Amino acid sequence: MLRKSTLLCSCGGLQTLSPHSPLVRPEQPTYRRQSRRFAHVHGPVSDGVKGPEDDLSWPKSPSFTPYDLLRLERNAPYSKKRFYQLVKIYHPDGGCNGHPLCKDLPESVRLQRYRLLVAAHELLSNPTKRSEYDKFGRGWFQREELFGTQGPAAKSAMDAYYSRRRKVDPTIFRNASWEDWEQYHGQGNGKYQKQQQSTGASHETFASLFVLLAIFGGVAQAVSIGKYSSFVDERVKQVNRECNRFLEGRRHQTVTELESVDERVQHFLKRRDPSGYGLKEEEEETYRRHLGGSSHNIEPYHGDR
Repeated sequence: MLRKSTLLCSCGGLQTLSPHSPLVRPEQPTYRRQSRRFAHVHGPVSDGVKGPEDDLSWPKSPSFTPYDLLRLERNAPYSKKRFYQLVKIYHPDGGCNGHPLCKDLPESVRLQRYRLLVAAHELLSNPTKRSEYDKFGRGWFQREELFGTQGPAAKSAMDAYYSRRRKVDPTIFRNASWEDWEQYHGQGNGKYQKQQQSTGASHETFASLFVLLAIFGGVAQAVSIGKYSSFVDERVKQVNRECNRFLEGRRHQTVTELESVDERVQHFLKRRDPSGYGLKEEEEETYRRHLGGSSHNIEPYHGDR
């Protein structure tokens, strides 16, 4: 009985290992093949119609901007693609090669357009210059070497455009002076505009008053100078009269009191030696020789002694 059960078990085991029974295989991890993806250009198929980016024609307006020249939006990042395309056409060292945009242009016009392209590229590729141009319109029409006599007219038009376009910061962070604070507090009710007009009138009044004061001061100074000059002339005349009177008195005294030559000589000696010590030895001989030797009796003056 035991053998039969063992045989049955062994037969059952053989039956499970028979080729007709399905074998259970362990599951193996499956690997998926990853395919590489490449970039593709999606867009309409070229059918002979050019898009706006392919239009390399020159702007029609005489007051075009760098954005018009390079077909760039104001808020778009700068791209050199159109600049390179236009430079290939208008570069003076590169031949036109029958290009429809430059074959009928004179060499001077091509050179001028090339300079404008370079200026527009320098302006828009520099963030600082581009920001100044966007805010104030600087760096384009002000360049007379590019626009010549047409620059000032276009510049005035652009200044008017940017003055209308520019907005005042309504916050308090822009206030730097008392005028800014007055404008800030007077917004909305026209108070600042009226005050500014009154301030302008007061400035004009002050300027006119200053001019009048300057005129009056000049007139007063001229009058005072005239009076002073007349005073000086009168004083000079008075001194001349006194001098003439003194000299005339001296001359009259000499003629009336000193009639003879001896008296005149004695008077001269008195004035020559007022102390009364007399002449020195060498002086006496000199006087005798010049006054005629013994013809005149020269006595030393001893004063009242």
